[in-house]
Amino acid sequence: MVHAPWDQLHISISGLIFERLDLEDRIRFNLVCKQWSKNTKQTPQPLWLMLPYEPNNKYLNFFDMCDGKVRKLNLPESVQGGWFCGCSKGWLFLALGTTLDNLQSFLFDPITRVQIPLPPLSTISINFEECFSNCRSEWNLAACIIKEVEPSSSDVSQCIVAATLSDKDKTLALCRPGDERWTIVKGLLVEGYFYGSIIFFDGELYASIANLKEEYDNNQAPLQIHSIMIGSQRVNLKLIYSTFPPPFLFYAQEADETLLYHKDCIRFSWMVESNGQLLMVTQTWDAITTGIAIQEEEEEEEEEEDQSPLEYIQAATFQVFKIQKTTQDTVCITSLADLGNQSLFLGVGSCVARENLNQFHKNCIYFLQVFDYRDRGDKICPYVCREAGVYHLDDGSIKRCFPSIQTKSCHFMHWFSPNINLFSFNGDIVSILL
Repeated sequence: MVHAPWDQLHISISGLIFERLDLEDRIRFNLVCKQWSKNTKQTPQPLWLMLPYEPNNKYLNFFDMCDGKVRKLNLPESVQGGWFCGCSKGWLFLALGTTLDNLQSFLFDPITRVQIPLPPLSTISINFEECFSNCRSEWNLAACIIKEVEPSSSDVSQCIVAATLSDKDKTLALCRPGDERWTIVKGLLVEGYFYGSIIFFDGELYASIANLKEEYDNNQAPLQIHSIMIGSQRVNLKLIYSTFPPPFLFYAQEADETLLYHKDCIRFSWMVESNGQLLMVTQTWDAITTGIAIQEEEEEEEEEEDQSPLEYIQAATFQVFKIQKTTQDTVCITSLADLGNQSLFLGVGSCVARENLNQFHKNCIYFLQVFDYRDRGDKICPYVCREAGVYHLDDGSIKRCFPSIQTKSCHFMHWFSPNINLFSFNGDIVSILL
């Protein structure tokens, strides 16, 4: 019997081997030869859960969802004390600095510890004073500015970075690694509209936009196309109108207790690429507010704050839609009831699709906490409930199987896929520090 040469293993065989390796061996596997490296790109990549951290930490903790292990990755001194935000394609968004004038931003790879400079956030010519007015002292200012960050590629030599800003959710910022300034995109949205999720798909930047007072026929949802210049590079921006039906509100009163119940009061959407298709995932929350004031205490300050209503939110439902372009100015948004062998993973600023992962339930959505405080205008109030769990699309059930973790630093858990394609701009292999 004649066996194929070792460097020409069929992807079905090399894939089975690859899936059984830990991170260190996956990296070595990827560097053996070009064919093995090519095969790894067609094999499900590892999925980690980035755990909450405090600014004084000297490391980041990741829970490997496939191996069931916690990985502790040391941080260089140069990034300790920074603010990390979930990103994609093997990168984290990193902000360093204590004031708007000295806020520096980077793409950071926690595996190789490579830092790719992005333009300073001070080059964003927007007045963020309103965003800072209720910013808690332990928060990094970048947490009050940045909502979502999306790179177009894991290869930073060809990458464009897009970000949505907390400027009443009406501003986009774009740049290329190494640029001196962010390119600001304003004035595309009419009054009442705001940005939802952003994603690079098929070489173009998509952004969902919505208006809480308008609904659209999903069979002919409006589509706007704009051309944005980043230096000499052109980016096609496609704005997709998404529908947010109004919430249902009612009161309940027993004795001296008044409950205000908001059904479907909070909605947010993510976009994700899955098997060459563009999907939109919408999560809906319910909220309950009591009329009884509660006394809150700050452990460190030991001072009583003003009485505030008790606010409780919980995940209610999820919906998945497929987006297909129908004409030059419309798209068809159709509901999907079955994801097949896929699982979706939702978190702050990112959504990840994975297929044929034996360790996970199929046709499910794994979701993390994305809210922890509410802006009440005059102050920031914490929500009582911080939820994470698994939503089953087949019957609508929710299993809250993740621990609820409260932090004081506006640092959430994030989904993260390590980038094992470890090459720099010029093709040199980057050293690994594991």
